[in-house]
Amino acid sequence: MAGKTTYEELEQRIKELEEEAVLRKLAEQALLESEERYHTIFELAADSIVLIDGETGELVEFNKRAHENLGFTHEEFEKLKIPDFEIIEDTEEVAKHIKKIIKEGSDSFETKHRTKSGEIRDIQVSSRVISIRGKNFIQSILRDITEHKRAEEALRESQRRYKQLWDDAPVAYHMVDTEGIIKQVNQTETAMLGYTRDEMVGESIFKFVLPEQRKEAEERFRLKLAGKRLAKQDDRIYVKKDGSKMYVFIDDVLEHDSDGDTIGIRTTMVDISELKRAEEALRESEKKYSTLVENSLTGIYIDQDEKIVFANDRFAEIYRYPREELIGIETWRLVHPEDRGLTSEIRAKRLTGEDASLEYEARGLTRDGETIWITRRNARIEYKGRPVILGNIVDITEKKRAEEELRKINEELKNFVHIVSHDLKTPIISVQGFSSRLLKKYQEKLDEKARSYLEQIQSSARRMELFVSDLLSLASIGQVVSTFKDVSSSGIVKDVVSRLQLGQKEKEIKLDVVDILPTISCDRERMSQVFENLLVNAIKFMGDSENPKIEIGCEDRGDFHQFYVKDNGIGIDPKYQQRIFDMFQRVREIEDKEGTGIGLAIVDRIVKSHGGEVWVDSEKAKGATFYFTLPKASRPRTHR
Repeated sequence: MAGKTTYEELEQRIKELEEEAVLRKLAEQALLESEERYHTIFELAADSIVLIDGETGELVEFNKRAHENLGFTHEEFEKLKIPDFEIIEDTEEVAKHIKKIIKEGSDSFETKHRTKSGEIRDIQVSSRVISIRGKNFIQSILRDITEHKRAEEALRESQRRYKQLWDDAPVAYHMVDTEGIIKQVNQTETAMLGYTRDEMVGESIFKFVLPEQRKEAEERFRLKLAGKRLAKQDDRIYVKKDGSKMYVFIDDVLEHDSDGDTIGIRTTMVDISELKRAEEALRESEKKYSTLVENSLTGIYIDQDEKIVFANDRFAEIYRYPREELIGIETWRLVHPEDRGLTSEIRAKRLTGEDASLEYEARGLTRDGETIWITRRNARIEYKGRPVILGNIVDITEKKRAEEELRKINEELKNFVHIVSHDLKTPIISVQGFSSRLLKKYQEKLDEKARSYLEQIQSSARRMELFVSDLLSLASIGQVVSTFKDVSSSGIVKDVVSRLQLGQKEKEIKLDVVDILPTISCDRERMSQVFENLLVNAIKFMGDSENPKIEIGCEDRGDFHQFYVKDNGIGIDPKYQQRIFDMFQRVREIEDKEGTGIGLAIVDRIVKSHGGEVWVDSEKAKGATFYFTLPKASRPRTHR
């Protein structure tokens, strides 16, 4: 029968169906295994994976990581759409990405998602279109890159800060390659040298080094690149853009790449110009000091631990030692035995900071045992980290001898003055006596001319007697040590005024004395002579003033009392004011028949013997004010 299936054909068909069933079952098994593997990968993926309906935007499927990362529960996540958790800052940009995905089948971009708690997270999205049962879906892998972004920002901030630190560092930095070409330079260095960054980057660093030092700088650079350690400190001179020089200290560090190969040198550069100038100034100062010390006419030495550790040539000359022999010698050997206690006491006080005489005299002993007189002026200084005595000495032996000779001459002069004045007074008294008798006894027998001669003889005799008295007074000042006592200057002035009232009344002079004058330490007799001479001087040179007036007063000048005797008399031309205190000096323009020219010299000498000074302030025809100072009672004074 046509078309009838044979048993063999049926058996073959059954066999084919059985093989097909087996293959189908194997395929189904493979599919199940594939889906299981996909589901395992899908669920265990480290990134969030979502499947989105391409038409509605609804979440069709999502893995465990997706709802964990965004903080939503599985049930909450099923109800969400993309806009519910995606922050769309630029809708046009997002629309471009969606179009690209649909058109090209895939796209990658970055966006931000908001978690359930409101935290904003940075997300990197990788999307592609897939077809399931004839329908298009968008599968997106969402990788949380928030920490990565933060790390990048931290890196950028670190780089920014590093750049700022590099540029704003107080020291200069630059980096060069192995050829010495500048790759980086900070603002501090460009400012120091006066160049811009563009003018330096790409140039050889040696271009900016002083030409005379370039060869040495290049050689040191090569040695450093070779890893050689250089013992000498690396400082050199750079030339600024304006041509001026800058001394710098260089600190180099080798730069390496990731493989450890040397790629250049990073250099720290410190401006030491001021230090170099200071060092140069110090060297110059030390040179000047050394020259000054070595050529000084003063003996200079340093005493440490009571031994000489330094002495200049003049010091050696004074004590007559070879200079090298003085070093290490005990200082007491150079002092006279009777003055060793004094010098040791002053030395000890000075080293401990106590008050000690700044300058004093003491006898010394030369190498050959001769006694010499020395003026010492010492100070405490630091020498090699320890306190020492820096001493200055002057040999005053010849001065002492001269003073002794002068003392003897003064003593002889004093005796001579006394003898001469005594011998002069006798004939003067005789002349005065005989002329007075002649005038009294023979007045009627003498004519007018004879009487005039006798009167001139008497006047000359009186002037001679006054001159001898003033000369004796001047000679005695300073020859005998005065006895100083605290006395009332008001009492001294009152006594003087009382003695001179006759002269004052004759010229109708108004005398004003301030109510309170201080107590002073002085020789009362000699201070009376000062006030008397100044007051007599004011009365004598009052002239024809309509309202003659003399004022005596005192002003406080700190450590001194400043007295004054002021008048409105004829005054003194400024050109004569320095001369009037010299002996025998009288102003020729002023008629003074009675004066000896010694009165103001006596005032000057007495005031100076009390430790004060005297001067005048005056103008011609405008009166005169004589000032003199006296130390207050608490101050030591110098007797002259």
